[in-house]
Amino acid sequence: MVDAILEKGALQGAIMGTDRLVRCNTAARHYHLQLPNSSIQYDGRLVDPLDWAREPKPGKSLLLATTLSIVPGLGRAYAGHPVDGLFSFLLVAGFAYNTYTHNQAENSIRTGINASFMTLFWLADFYGAYRTAKMVPPKNTHP
Repeated sequence: MVDAILEKGALQGAIMGTDRLVRCNTAARHYHLQLPNSSIQYDGRLVDPLDWAREPKPGKSLLLATTLSIVPGLGRAYAGHPVDGLFSFLLVAGFAYNTYTHNQAENSIRTGINASFMTLFWLADFYGAYRTAKMVPPKNTHP
């Protein structure tokens, strides 16, 4: 996330870094190994370069994937990463619930903090859906 913020600026870097946090889940290694030029460090870390532009996945609309993210996680699921979509939905919904409960308790500081995190994870979901729809796995070379 630090590299993303330094290279892309505060808002875009935070969104990219938050997207990466959502993608740190049980399916991460499987999804990562499908990418062209995927790399795994000697200590098991997945290397995720900032510049990832590729050709869109066949049959996956970038606009539709991004638009579906109005419902958190739906765009990621459409683009082929349902586990990332589930994690994204749970994070956005969890922060939304906390925002609501703190607002009902008239705790404006906690309401603001939770609303900020909810918004950041939701924006990261739009970015993540677009990114996922654009990443084409390598062609299967087996007969």
